[in-house]
Amino acid sequence: MTEKKFFTAIILSAGSSQRMGYNKMLLKMGNKTVFERTVEAFEECDMIDEIIIATPKESVNQYGEIVREAGYTKVKWIVPGGASRQESVANALAKVSNECEYIAVHDGARPLIKVESIEKVCQAAIEFGGAVASVMSVDTLKSINEAGMIVDTIDREKTVQVRTPQIFKKEILLLAHEKAKEEGFEGTDECMLVERCNFPIKTVITGRDNIKLTYPEDVLYMTEVLRERGTL
Repeated sequence: MTEKKFFTAIILSAGSSQRMGYNKMLLKMGNKTVFERTVEAFEECDMIDEIIIATPKESVNQYGEIVREAGYTKVKWIVPGGASRQESVANALAKVSNECEYIAVHDGARPLIKVESIEKVCQAAIEFGGAVASVMSVDTLKSINEAGMIVDTIDREKTVQVRTPQIFKKEILLLAHEKAKEEGFEGTDECMLVERCNFPIKTVITGRDNIKLTYPEDVLYMTEVLRERGTL
């Protein structure tokens, strides 16, 4: 029987929600907020041992109260987020327990993530050292120049759209963050930082409904998915 690995989940909920016009993490979908639905998936996942949440600096207490009322037992820290995603992750990394072996980073604005998807990415991370939830590209992809003119067609069969969770062995993610900080590099996600250190990352194809709540119209789609699941 394989020995249980210790997984820490970092949930990023510190964004500005500028395109929504309000704090999308506190938007109610049915009887639960987006924030609660996201945290709940990791709370219910048997492979996740602890949860650290990054929130806006001024909202740490507010999110803490939500966590207490919901009774989430795996949430160990709620930390103030930084000026960027990378800084928010770094703030959370400082609180990771000594027992931690793998770290999962997830966008708080992806409340449709399924427990089984988290588990699949966790298993792949154990096997390869790093893994990311992904979907195959379905649209025709083009590369363009600075003037916005098409210069080439990219083989979509060899591309994926990466999502979260993105999960890595602790020492790999810590090294990637340290290297980026030393070199003044700002990445758009954890994969980008790890890629720069030449570590392998396994793509794990998961559900297409694991989208990020970004625009007001996304609310309608997410609500319909939750209704179909019977969890609205």
